[in-house]
Amino acid sequence: MWSTFLNRNTLIVVLGTLAVTTTACTKTEPESTTSPTPTAAKTVATSPSPTPTSTPTPKTPPSPTPSSVKTSPTPTPQKSTQVKTVSTSTSSKPQPKKSPSASTPPNPNAPDTYQQAIDVASGAVTISQSAVTRDDWNLVASQWQEAIKLLKAVPNSSKNYKTAQSKLSQYQNLLGDAKLRSAPPQSPKTAPGDIKPKFFSIPIKGRRGGTPVVEITFNDTQKFDMLFDTGATGTVITPIMASALKLKPTGLTVATIADGSDVFFGLTTINTVEADGRIERKMEVAIAPQNRAMGLLGQDFYEGYDINIKDDVIEFRLR
Repeated sequence: MWSTFLNRNTLIVVLGTLAVTTTACTKTEPESTTSPTPTAAKTVATSPSPTPTSTPTPKTPPSPTPSSVKTSPTPTPQKSTQVKTVSTSTSSKPQPKKSPSASTPPNPNAPDTYQQAIDVASGAVTISQSAVTRDDWNLVASQWQEAIKLLKAVPNSSKNYKTAQSKLSQYQNLLGDAKLRSAPPQSPKTAPGDIKPKFFSIPIKGRRGGTPVVEITFNDTQKFDMLFDTGATGTVITPIMASALKLKPTGLTVATIADGSDVFFGLTTINTVEADGRIERKMEVAIAPQNRAMGLLGQDFYEGYDINIKDDVIEFRLR
């Protein structure tokens, strides 16, 4: 009887233990991501009674809920990926700004023409020091043009590049001056009034007592040697010149000469007085006394000009 009782009690204890174990497993299943263990199957097989209603295990399908929660953050990395894409696209924008240096890269093999330019420029300076005629100044201008061309050809890689660039403006100014001096005079027939070029020059034929002697054209055809005295205010011609030009006195004037005495001069008008393109029309001049051997070119012919007297030429530049 006791054995039967003990066996019965033992069976109750065992079944109770199994029930507690099954309940604990059932509560922990939703937290586990793995599939339900076959322990319940063992419990069902071991216990004949229906108490181990641990069959709620089929309710485990709600497990997709945590899995869906776990997968929901996935859009976040996609946003970060989009941000990266935008950042890369913006980083590519500065690239066109690197292309402003569209200038051609320096060619290390290009010849350095700096020294050639200096040599040609030195030749231009030498010629200009003795230039008298417009043809001489034409040659000077061509020399400056060649020197400028050589300066512009100096490569960027040359150590003389910056110096060459700084000399360009200087050479261009000298070229402009040479062109001004070489410009042909305006035709008297096309200009009814006085002609005052910006620049003109008169060659010095010789000197008399240190005073330059120059050749001046009167009435378009006749040329006479004249003294160039910067102290003379008016132009004076000799009686021989007046006779050759068929000029007669139309008035008288009194002038004080170097020794302090007063001398009477006749007055007459010349149609044109010309020198290297500078033309003065209807110019009133004085006729010197008989003892005067050479005429005198006065300030009334070159008024308004700056004068530069060289060894063999006199230059006039309009102010």
